[in-house]
Amino acid sequence: MKTTITAMPGNYLTTKAAAQLLGISVRTVQLWVDSGKLYGWITRGGHRRISHQSVLEFLALRAKAESDTNSPYKLPILIVEDELALIKLYQVHIRTWPFGVRLTVTPNGYEALVLAGEVKPALMICDLRLPGVNGFQIVRALTEMERFNNMRIVVISGLPESEIEAHGGLPKRVEVMGKPIDFQRLQALAQKEWDARVQD
Repeated sequence: MKTTITAMPGNYLTTKAAAQLLGISVRTVQLWVDSGKLYGWITRGGHRRISHQSVLEFLALRAKAESDTNSPYKLPILIVEDELALIKLYQVHIRTWPFGVRLTVTPNGYEALVLAGEVKPALMICDLRLPGVNGFQIVRALTEMERFNNMRIVVISGLPESEIEAHGGLPKRVEVMGKPIDFQRLQALAQKEWDARVQD
């Protein structure tokens, strides 16, 4: 969260006013500021203030998301993750994306291989540390199949590069992102896939 003890911008809202505009709780506003979804700061007196422009931009994005969600095309995304907290985090962020998404989640590596054939994801987001069939095996298996050549694969992992290499590395077409997850970058990648398919 951004903090300042200097002069504040004049166009700001209290957390209560921002919550009313967004139709959410004050606590959710606080969490969104802390996570960077909204721009805010703390006054000398310890009160939170939220940029009005930031709230308006978020409302515009949400309106676009609702409009795009009505589009006949939904971007199929497969998430392979076994941590419940991370699954919930993905769901919270993806709900705010300004385009339609058809989300499938599995904590099981073997099931991920089966679902990939059924869901035909445009984007797969995969952890590496999974019980049973791990992320390395999933990614290698799918990149060797011609039918998945157009599927974008993003690996999310806290493993250092040296440890990934020690496991034999990953195919070149696979994008690796560390933790904490950069949801803005992830959204940008998904947006490219959605745009490409809607334009086709």
